[in-house]
Amino acid sequence: MVLWHYELNTPMGPMRAAFDVRGRLKELVLEGHDPRKTSPLPPREQREAKRFLDRQLDAFLAGTLRTFTVPLDPVGTATDLRIWDTVRTIPYGQSRQPGDLAAWLGLEEDVVIMACSRNPIALLIPAHRVVLPGEGPLPKALRDLESGLGWRKP
Repeated sequence: MVLWHYELNTPMGPMRAAFDVRGRLKELVLEGHDPRKTSPLPPREQREAKRFLDRQLDAFLAGTLRTFTVPLDPVGTATDLRIWDTVRTIPYGQSRQPGDLAAWLGLEEDVVIMACSRNPIALLIPAHRVVLPGEGPLPKALRDLESGLGWRKP
């Protein structure tokens, strides 16, 4: 599978995005830039998909976008995909406990926690809306953003 990797500079810090040849987002992660994962100049359609993602991320962090419309194609197990689809239904500005999702889906709470921690597409699959035990400061900062407090880098 051919993937086009991009480095993004966001107010949250460096991110890396990977799109497939059809322009669907496969991965969006907060991590430092990795020159081994930087692609050569992609075709025009790929550059447009990246620019669309940039605009949506900027609007989200500015508090003017509540629903992402970037096409997604995350890679995971069937259970992961089912959990991530459910996470995407949590309304903007709201949060859930892993146990609530587990009960709703008929799964063990640990399965939900692990799927949320393996989320390959940060923000667009809003696992920050699931309050995980031991989570870092970024998910809380994103929940604060969605509650109207604005973006504050943790």
